[in-house]
Parts: sequence; structure tokens; C-alpha cells
Amino acid sequence: MKNITILKAGVAPIALGLALVSAPAFAQVTTGATDADDLQSDASGVADTPGSAIVVTGSRIARPNIEAPSPVTVVGAEQVELTGTTTVESLLNELPQVIPGNTRVSNNAGGENFSTIDLRGLGPGRTLILLDGERLPASTTTGVTDVSQIPTGLIERVEVVTGGASAVYGSDAIAGVINFILKDDFEGVELTGQTSISEDGTGFGFNVSGLVGGNFADGRGNMTLYGSYTDRDAVSQARYDYSRVSAAIYLPYDTGNCGPIDCQYGVPFVVDHPSDIPASTGSLIYIPVVGGGSATPPWGWIANSPSNPFRNLGTLLPATFGAGRTDTNCDGVAGGAYNTGNLSFNDNGALAPRNASGLCNIPLRDQGLYGSSRYNYGPLNYLVTPYDRLTVTLNGRYEFSDTTRVKLYTTYTNANQQVNLAPTPATGITVPANSPLIPADLRTALNSRPNPNAPFTINRRFFETGPRIGDFTTDAKTVRAILEHDLNDNWSMNVVGSFGRVDNKSRNQGNIRRSAVDQGLAGCPAGSGPGCVPINIFGANTLTPAMLSFVALNTTDTEVFEQVRLATNITGSLFELPGGPLGVAVGAEYRKDTGSTFVDDAKRTGDIIGFNAQNDIQGSINVKEVYGEVRAPILPFVTVGAGARYSDYSSVGGLFNWKAEAEITPASWVKLRGSYNRAARAPNVFELFQNGNQGFPSYTDPCNATNTGRDTAFCIAQGVPAAAIPGFQQVNSQVQAFAFGNPNLSEEKAETYTGGIVLTPGDVLGGRLTFTADYYHITLMNRVAAQGAQFFLSQCYTGRQADACARIVRDPNTGQVFSVNTTVVNAAPGNDFITSGVDVGLDYTHELLGGQLYISDVFTWVDKFSISGTDFVDTAFSGVGGVTPEFANTLTTGWRNDVITAQVRYVWKRGGRQNFPGADLDGLYPYDLQTGDSNYADFPDRIPDLHLVNLSLRWKATDNFEFTAIVNNLLDKYPPQTTTGIFEQANTNISFYDPYALGRNYTVQARVRF
Repeated sequence: MKNITILKAGVAPIALGLALVSAPAFAQVTTGATDADDLQSDASGVADTPGSAIVVTGSRIARPNIEAPSPVTVVGAEQVELTGTTTVESLLNELPQVIPGNTRVSNNAGGENFSTIDLRGLGPGRTLILLDGERLPASTTTGVTDVSQIPTGLIERVEVVTGGASAVYGSDAIAGVINFILKDDFEGVELTGQTSISEDGTGFGFNVSGLVGGNFADGRGNMTLYGSYTDRDAVSQARYDYSRVSAAIYLPYDTGNCGPIDCQYGVPFVVDHPSDIPASTGSLIYIPVVGGGSATPPWGWIANSPSNPFRNLGTLLPATFGAGRTDTNCDGVAGGAYNTGNLSFNDNGALAPRNASGLCNIPLRDQGLYGSSRYNYGPLNYLVTPYDRLTVTLNGRYEFSDTTRVKLYTTYTNANQQVNLAPTPATGITVPANSPLIPADLRTALNSRPNPNAPFTINRRFFETGPRIGDFTTDAKTVRAILEHDLNDNWSMNVVGSFGRVDNKSRNQGNIRRSAVDQGLAGCPAGSGPGCVPINIFGANTLTPAMLSFVALNTTDTEVFEQVRLATNITGSLFELPGGPLGVAVGAEYRKDTGSTFVDDAKRTGDIIGFNAQNDIQGSINVKEVYGEVRAPILPFVTVGAGARYSDYSSVGGLFNWKAEAEITPASWVKLRGSYNRAARAPNVFELFQNGNQGFPSYTDPCNATNTGRDTAFCIAQGVPAAAIPGFQQVNSQVQAFAFGNPNLSEEKAETYTGGIVLTPGDVLGGRLTFTADYYHITLMNRVAAQGAQFFLSQCYTGRQADACARIVRDPNTGQVFSVNTTVVNAAPGNDFITSGVDVGLDYTHELLGGQLYISDVFTWVDKFSISGTDFVDTAFSGVGGVTPEFANTLTTGWRNDVITAQVRYVWKRGGRQNFPGADLDGLYPYDLQTGDSNYADFPDRIPDLHLVNLSLRWKATDNFEFTAIVNNLLDKYPPQTTTGIFEQANTNISFYDPYALGRNYTVQARVRF
């Protein structure tokens, strides 16, 4: 990252300098998010004049004015600028139709180097991304498109279409399409500088960009060059109270009116047990309601095998385990010898009891005289990831004649992003009993076992390696050329050719080589690797530089994804109908996607602890398609349309998609509209060819003693030692899983329909009003579903399916689940994904005080969000995109004239009811302060609503300069700690509360044009 630092040092002052200069707005004026029917020349810069031909997203038929049978939400260039965003997903995520995907706060979600958009919560791979109406290549073998490569400074507007559009655009348009329309006829020079920072002094970022364009050949040609550099600083979870302590939620004790959710989350003092609370205190006391931290600390702990237990430790090691020691097993009762249980190490490296029950599971407890069971991994994790991006885009057009022209689009993006995780945890390390560096007290404990020569298991975090750092570099190149020709006054055609290539490289440091650990613990037997030395992992900070050099591992992986696309389209009108010309579009398309991932040898062989093991992936898919579309205004007030596309895939064979739509205008100010679509999505390269990638999903072991319905005999038969059954409990909330693709997958199918009304009553209270209301319903069938570890555990222990049981591997000594092999399948009939709801839009403009008052509102009610018959609407899960609000609203209002634009934007999203993925885990709910018992009523069942208020003020100082000041998160909200959040990152539903992450923040922007 050294080169980034140097560049930052040189460019940041330029951005700051530009941001201190006053400058005007040059983007087209827009009222914000509005319906396509309200796009007019005074609202979006799109001309609506007699004789012009306009293509609206969702159709390839040119029409005489802007109208759409499907709901279209439009975000204009002005809104992009007034939010200060440098990545478009942060703006679109504020729309109620969008569920946040990967963003700046995605530190440990997978695909951190990509920014995605997820319409309707169906997944980003089911939202098709277009650029100027043409498919933008995917950025990875998973088929998703990184929208951060979109040049924000060139955006003219963004059109968001709900509902299947596969008949027009092909695969992936299940939930809808998002079309980024760029400026293509710019003249002049425009320089922009912007800088942002939170009120807390965190999250500093800047952007500098330049736009240069000009006409040539007497105006028949234009070339526009755009360049942009963006930089964002990292913010660690240690910086904020809510995220400082990993996987823990704290309730304040004796704090007056401070409730469990609304407090600031400092932890000045933490107690172990309610009985330890002093009668009065001058400082706040926080009680942990969820244990927190990781069960794998840097000092390590040793599992006590039920079949070969430690014995008589109170006699053999009385100084540590003898009678009279204070609360050695953390049950709140002092005294009693400690003769059974797991072992750990204290601050001095001496053997000690592993404190691991009840309220002692807190990460801030000192290691002290006894080995605390928990480690706080939060402070080293990123809350906001560092990021820099360089984008260069060249647009051009040239008219060879009045009937023939060519358009060119080329772009190059280089992006670098880094994730930071706590040092590598290693579980289930098998240690031979004769390992040369076993300390004397541990040797005594080992010799107390019935079989003293048996190997034993230790779990330890390799703190000496430092944090696990992942550096992701993306080089993305896209070239597209379009040749257009007017055949006559009514017919035109084009030929489109595009090529996209994305090279992704990930460099991971802080890993541990598994074979080196085994060799070092065995004393470097014959055949050990070069530089082998015996290693000591018994206690904290025991690895010497020589030991660390032998076991440490850095890896490099590469991924290449290419797409070649050729298409031709012919559009025109056949004859006149009572309501106008019969519009027709036909075309053909060929695409080929090729993807490959080459992983480091250590990952490929599984000789790695830290970042996940992987295997190489190679595969390609090609498709040949033909389509047709018709639009028939059969009466002056009735227009119907239809379209169909046949696709021949090399992977799944033939697909047929079609649509039907209608518009009825009973009055000049009323329009009824509806559409029906059959859409499809073919499996992508990753889903077909994934080859055993390692992951660590959350899980609940059906054999836990807290599971009242467990089958004890079956658990023993599956590998849980009989001696461990009475108090058996999983020790980690995550399990190792290996995921495989499925070359036998078939296509996903979707049925979508929409119906609504558009009202344009004209003059209302002296202003212009547009109102829309649309119902949508999407049914996703035969969906490609990644069946995770919990699915196969349930299939084994509930369904008694032998195939599922064969995928589960347990540790023979402890009975803990060691790994689960998972895969992807097409969901069986009856397991459809169904979502439905209502979108309401309102736009109003009114001339006021020599300027224009504008109000734009978009509201969404989600009526159904059902998976396999279970409705999850209004539910909060852990993970990216884990909240599906029942109600969401985005209100934008402002006033503008030729000099000033002042705007307020309010985003409200209803917080979902919490879904508890590990409800049987000890410590999940608040404890009663007197008894220590769980008190379910003390914790709210719903996460708090999102209330985001942003202010923008733009001042056009002269014709050549403008200045913009922005305050985002005006109310200075911070994310609340949530129960579901402990299974994500930062103790909150971070993707839902992303705008709150750093509190109130400020942006200043300046633009000069000449």
C-alpha cells in the first residue's frame, strides 16, 4: 500500500484546495427519485419533443415520448452530486426497493473488493446492470457486477426498473435492471475536488476528477475524457464503543433512564457475575448479556478428553488447582478443588483452569491468575475498509453521414481494498505427548491421564503473526463499440460489440502453514520443511522469531473473468394503428463468459490456517439468443405490448422468456399500467464449477445438551463420545465447511407481474404533481440455493439422511463438529422465493420565491418476503443484506434557483424483528441482575428503525464556480447493538446501519468549469 500512501499525500491537498473554492452546478436538474413518466426536459435533461425517439429502460422500441408500462424509478445527476457519493451504491442503497449489498463496511463478508446492488433482496446476481442500455460485463465468476467501476462524474441519470426483464435483456434480470446512462456530448473542461470526514475525525476520504470534452468535424463528432481518483481511510472497530468488544452486548447497570439500546456503549468496568456488583458505584457498570469474543484466545486452551481425562490436579498442582482457590470454575462460588475440565494458561505462562461458563465468557476479563476463555478480536477488525480507485473513461461518437454513426465507450478501473481481521485462530491442533517444548506443569497434567502417551488437542490464536490482512486489487477494462444506421425514416439498426476483462488479485498475510505447525510440534522429524525448529504454542507470546518464520505463510490468488458480447438490433414501425404506429424490435445476441481462479498452492492443498482454503476454478459458458418485441397502440387510449427471447446455453440448454404488458389512459391525467414477465437466470461459472472452498458459517449442533429434542443414541453413533453426552456443548459458534459447485444445475425461473396507476393532474395548488402507485409480485422458482452446514446437520439429525450424515466430520476425541461438505442445488418445488409489495411515488414542483420548490417521495411496503413457505418480511437476520424492512421511505425536498440549491433528504426504514440463529446458545438473552437467569423481556424483539437525515447546500458563485456543502447523518446516530448483530460484525446489523457507522459526517465539494 506504499504507492497508495504516496499518491494520497500528493492528491489530498489538491482535493482540499478545490473544495475551498466556490463553484456552480452543471448537472442537469432533477427532482430526485421519480417515475419515468415524470421525466421531462425541465426535470432530467431528457428532451421530450415532437419527432424525437426515446428508448426507455425495459424496452428496445423507440417511442415518441417517455412512458413505461413497468415501474421505473429515476435518480438524476443532481442527486448523485448533492449526496457527495463517490460510489453509486451508497446512493442507491437509500432507495426503498434496494437491500444493501457489499459496501464500505463489508470487512468479512466475502467479495469485499466489490460493491453490489440488490433489488428487492433477491440477491445482487439477480439484478442486471446496464450501461447506456447495454449489458455491463460481470466482475467475477459469481456473476455480480461491481458498480463502483461506474464513473460517477459521467452519470446523467440512473433508471431502476422493477420486475423481470429477461425477454428484453436476457439472463439475470429477475428482480429488475439498473441502467446507468452517461453523458456523451460534453464540451469544455470541468474539474471537481471533494473531501469528507466524520465529526469524530474518522473516515477521511477525498476525490478528484476531471472531465474534458469537445466536438470536432463541424459538430459531427465528440470525444469526452473523464478521470477520477478516490481514496478512503480505514476505521477500526476499536474506534467506536458499539463495536469495540467483539460479539458482545452490554446492558448498563444503575444508569438512571439509560435503556439497553439507547446508551453509548462504553465499557469502563465489567463484572463477572451479578453477585459481584457493588452496592453503589461512582461509575457505570456494564453487564454482558451475550458472552462475547472468541473461544480461541492467544494463550490457548486444551480440551479435556472425556475418554482420557486429567486427574487429581488439585493434588498434583495445588498452587493453581487446589482447594481454596477463588471461583476457579467461574460458577460464582469460591473454594473447591479443580480436578476436571479444560485447561488454559495464565499471564505468567503457567497452566491454569479454563474459565468458560456463564457470565465469565467476557472478552475484557484479564487473563490474570486463570486462563480466561474469551478473546476480544474486535479492535483489530476494520469497521470501514480502506479503499482507493483510479478510473479513466473515454466516450466518443462520430456521424459518418446523416444515417450512419458510431459510438465508442472505453473504461479502465484500478481499485485497491484491504480487509483486516484479528490474528489467525487455530482449533483442533493435535499435539504429540512427546512434543519437546511442553512446559513442566502441563507435562504433569498430561501424565495424570489414564493414557499419558496419547496426543492431545489445543486451540490457540497465533497472535504473534499479527492481524490477517487481505489486499485486493482489481483491474477492470471494458471496450464497447456501437455502429448505428438508419435504414429509412421508420427503421434503424445497430451492431454492438463489447469486451470486458477483470483481473482480481488477492494477497493474504498472517496465515499459518498447517504442516509447519505439525512438524514443529513433533520436534522436526525427518522430512520436515527447510528452517524447521521446534515450536512452543503453550501460552501467550511463546513463538520466537525463528519459530514464527517457519510457520508464517503469505499467499497470492488470482482471478480472471472475461465476457465477449456481440449483438444486433433492428427497430422501427410497421404501420399505423388507431393509437399510433405499431412498434417492433428484433435482434440477436451472442455472449461468452470465461472465468478462472488460480489459488496459492498452500490454499489448494489445504496447508493453511487463517484465510480460507480454496481450489482452482475454471469454466466457460456461452449463449446464443434471438428476441422480438412489439408495441401496439390499438386505440388512442390503449397500448399493448409483448416480447419473447429464446436462449441456447451451453450449460442448461434452451430457455424461453416472454412478457406481456398493457397501458390504458382513460383520461389525459390518468394511466393504468400492468406487465407480466417470465424470466430466467442461468447458473454462473462459480455455481457450476466451485471446487471445495473453505468457509466458517455459524451453526447450532443438534447434539448440544441444551437441545431438549436431541437423540442421544444417534449423537453417540455419529461420533459424540458417550462420556461427553451429559453436558456436551459446541465450543465455537462457527464450523469449518467446504463448498462445492454443481455442474448439473438447471436454470432459475421467475414469474413477475406488476400493476399500477399514474396520475398527472397538472396544476395542484399552483404546482405540478405526479403520483404513482404500483403493485409488484415476483416468484423465483427452481432457485439455485447454497445449502449450508446447518442444512446438512438438520438433514442428518432430523431427516436421518445418510448422504447428509456422510458430509459431517466430528473430532473423534471431543465429538465437536470438525467440518461439513456443502453444495448448491436447485430448490425443490414448494421452496420458491416470493416477494411482493407496493411502491408509491410522488413528485411535486412549485414555483416559489423566485425559484422552485421540489418534493420527491418514494415509499415501499413489502407485503411478502417468503422463502420455502416461511415469510421473513419485517425480519432482521445476521449477515450482509440481513434486514428486510416491511416499510421504507425516501423523501427528498428542496428549493433551488439559478444560484442556490438547498435540500433535505430523509430516509426511513423500519427495523425488523430479530431472528435468533443461535437461540439455544448460553448467554444469548439478558440476565436478571439478581438471579443471573435469562430475562427474555429485557431485550427488544425489534432492531431500531433507521432515521437518516442528510442536508445539502450548493452555491453557484459565478458561471464558472460552484461550491457544495453536505452534512450526512445530521442527527448524529450510531448503530445500536443488536442480538442478531453479534453474528455479523461490529455487534450490529452493519449493512442496514451503514449510514450510521461513523456518526455525523461532512463533505465539501468544489467544481470549476471553463
